[in-house]
Amino acid sequence: MSHARRSIGTVLVIAVPALLIALGMARHTPAASMGQAMSHKRHLAKEMKCRACHQGVEGQALASFPTLADCMDCHKMPQGNDPAEPSVRARAARGDEISWGRLNRLAGHVYFSHAAHVTLASMKCEDCHQDMTAIDQPTAPDIRPDMDGCVACHREKHASVDCLACHK
Repeated sequence: MSHARRSIGTVLVIAVPALLIALGMARHTPAASMGQAMSHKRHLAKEMKCRACHQGVEGQALASFPTLADCMDCHKMPQGNDPAEPSVRARAARGDEISWGRLNRLAGHVYFSHAAHVTLASMKCEDCHQDMTAIDQPTAPDIRPDMDGCVACHREKHASVDCLACHK
């Protein structure tokens, strides 16, 4: 084998796994996928509600993530003295949309609707999600939705435990 082929092979053996690791870390690290930290604690301390940024929970299966335009509704002018806060306006000036990282995924055969839980069952966000008023840095949710937890909650709230209620 020629020296050039061995060199290419060596580079591939080292570079490809390193690239895959780097991409995997970027995909699963919330701060990296957002490009900046976002404090739920600081936002919710201002009497904001979860629905202000995560719209759609009352009428859709999935809650939305805010767009940069949504953030700019409040951040057109400086908000407080956080040294990172001006980065929102800088991002908007560059036209650099925020790429939020999704931290929770259900299996493809499971159907979950925020609307059914929030509107029909009158549940609060904190019934399933941790106390976000205490979270300063992006973090994985405190819950790991699994069948045992869902069935226990359904039984406690006298909701259907029929398989077809959640499985398609």
